[in-house]
Amino acid sequence: MGKDKVLALLEAADWNDIILKLTHYAIWQARKYTWNSGSPNQLPGGKGPEDIASDAIKKVWNGTRDWDPDKYPDLLVHLKWIVKSDIEHLFSSMEHQKTGRIPTPKGDEETEPTYGEIVRDPSSPTPETTSTPEEELIAQENSRIEEKLKDELYSAVKGDENLELLLMCFEEGIDKAEAIATQTGWDIKKVYNQKRKLLRRATKLGKTLGKGK
Repeated sequence: MGKDKVLALLEAADWNDIILKLTHYAIWQARKYTWNSGSPNQLPGGKGPEDIASDAIKKVWNGTRDWDPDKYPDLLVHLKWIVKSDIEHLFSSMEHQKTGRIPTPKGDEETEPTYGEIVRDPSSPTPETTSTPEEELIAQENSRIEEKLKDELYSAVKGDENLELLLMCFEEGIDKAEAIATQTGWDIKKVYNQKRKLLRRATKLGKTLGKGK
């Protein structure tokens, strides 16, 4: 698609809606990490999540991160991918001494309740559960292993934009083929092909990790 057509699409976009959703997404992503500042609102370089969202938009406008509407027709999905990538880069940058990643927040206040994610109704009662110290230790260990596997999987697909985008959909609770197609602009056949490709990559990773035990 020519630059003039891309510019026309950018100018026609609903930026009020995009900025709101993208900032919300940046906050959600920043909360997944432990920052030296002690706050996900105070990122390296004096930035906040809203600055990351704003920078992503600027990068698309000035061509630093080109948007290809033919390949990724949903502009917001493309911007989210940039935000996710930039926050990961900030976390691993020289400005930030890595202190470790925390598991994905599970509380309603920590979960992104917009843009296609199915979220539990906050008004519904939360079932009361009790667990023994042993069960809590097992749960913590399972959570640690799950997070390690997730990080390993992201490393395994790094550089493959299609698989990175597919993982981002899964992370947001978007796992049905039709929903993924809507979010990414892919046809159903491509969705299934990418799912199979990701499964092969995950299976290979699992075998590699298994040998390392």
